[in-house]
Amino acid sequence: MSLRVRLGVVALVFLTVVLVAVGMSALMVRSWNQTVDERGEARMIADDVSELRLAFSDQETGVRGFQLDPEDESLQPYRDGVAGERRIVRRLNDREIDIPGFEAQLDAAIGTGETWRDEVAEPVIENPTGGFDEGGARAQFDALRVQLDELDQLVTAELSMLDREAERMRRLLFTVLFASALTAIVGTALAASLFRRWVTRPLAEISAGARRLTGDDTVPMPRFDVAELQDVSDAIDQLQASLRAARDRAVAALDGIEQSAVLAIQVRTELADELGEMPDGWDARTLLVPAEGVVAGDCFDIGLLDQGRMYVVLIDVTGHGASAALNALKAKSQLRAALRSRRGPGPALDWLSREMLKDERADLLTAFVAVIDLPSGRIRYANAGHPPPLLFDGTEVHRLDPGGPLVGAFEANWPTTETTLPDGSTLLVHTDGLTDVVGDERERFGDERLRAAITTADPHLLLERLESEVELFRRGTRTDDITAIAIHRAVAVDTGDVHHDDEHATAMPSATVEGSVREDTMRS
Repeated sequence: MSLRVRLGVVALVFLTVVLVAVGMSALMVRSWNQTVDERGEARMIADDVSELRLAFSDQETGVRGFQLDPEDESLQPYRDGVAGERRIVRRLNDREIDIPGFEAQLDAAIGTGETWRDEVAEPVIENPTGGFDEGGARAQFDALRVQLDELDQLVTAELSMLDREAERMRRLLFTVLFASALTAIVGTALAASLFRRWVTRPLAEISAGARRLTGDDTVPMPRFDVAELQDVSDAIDQLQASLRAARDRAVAALDGIEQSAVLAIQVRTELADELGEMPDGWDARTLLVPAEGVVAGDCFDIGLLDQGRMYVVLIDVTGHGASAALNALKAKSQLRAALRSRRGPGPALDWLSREMLKDERADLLTAFVAVIDLPSGRIRYANAGHPPPLLFDGTEVHRLDPGGPLVGAFEANWPTTETTLPDGSTLLVHTDGLTDVVGDERERFGDERLRAAITTADPHLLLERLESEVELFRRGTRTDDITAIAIHRAVAVDTGDVHHDDEHATAMPSATVEGSVREDTMRS
């Protein structure tokens, strides 16, 4: 068998193994991501069912209070409960719920609740002093409680199943990644051994023969049973050039084989960092520099909630490497699910915090969540531990609201703050890895150097300049991932038929945005 065929077989086998490992890793990441999204949806359904129970309980409390004190204000809990019930039912009907028996059980509970209102609540409201069958009313409401308990049990069982499935997928994902890395390492060692046997040693003999020829050109060159090597031996006049080229190719091949040990994780990182096409009139650029290797503990997500709204998520998990990257991916999926379920930025962080406090293995993290109204440029955002966002209007740099604490350390709530991104302005959101870079004499890059480096509203040029300034300032190795997002709103083109939004047409950012918009969080 010729040398070319031998190396081709080895390369084909190794490439097949690597592709299979990468494919399995990608499938596992996708399955785990989907399971986490489904679990998040199930938890929101469980929250809705809990609120529905409270709504019915408020109705009964209001009716009983009206019996004791037949004043109109005594009926307020009843009215609030009815309004809350209808709101929750509409929300549940809008969801795509794939829980066997859930819809039938929900319809039964709603029907029983309507019967109770028609036969008990409304008669009492019309005549609080009239005859009233206390036992029958209690029995009807007890039946409603039983149906709500059964509805809650359905959701709880589904949530428990998804929790187990998510944990199983997580363990399986780590197993696949470990097996892929181990396979790549073993394959690298085997390929290197065969390479040395079939190529390196014969080339060494040819080199030794060539060196001997420099003193005695009568010394015969080694002979080989492989045609390619014998051709090299015969072509003595091109020996040195051929050896150098072979050595360079060998080093490049070995470097490529060694890098494939982390190929699966690198592919996942690249997918997480992919930024799609932005809406008309908007542009965004991102910067992600891992502290070590190719995997960062930072991640971001930018996408459309609908045709008029865009969401932005930036997460920084404590630690570095593959484990931190997986935790960041999990948190990003949860925040994305919360935003798509119509939670605002602040309530989305509140919900993520509650979920993390339930998970003993969850890492602490900082996060920035924003929802941008594309036509008006209005930004509703919540900041959990990140440095204050900066807004550059082409002339000045404005410092926005610093927000609240990091997520996962203790129970907390995060306000939703509003500001406006004027035409031609750029919003910069970054992790503390950007300002904590250490230079000479152990001083930090800091906020003042960062503000001084912001001289352009072009997001691409802005991030290029920031990366260049930080690298020139840095001394020693990086200690934290560096991540930044620059979002730019282009100057609107006057088409002759422009409708102005009086609320936002003259809005300009201040050094610190005044006021916070607090959104109602969903009961858990």
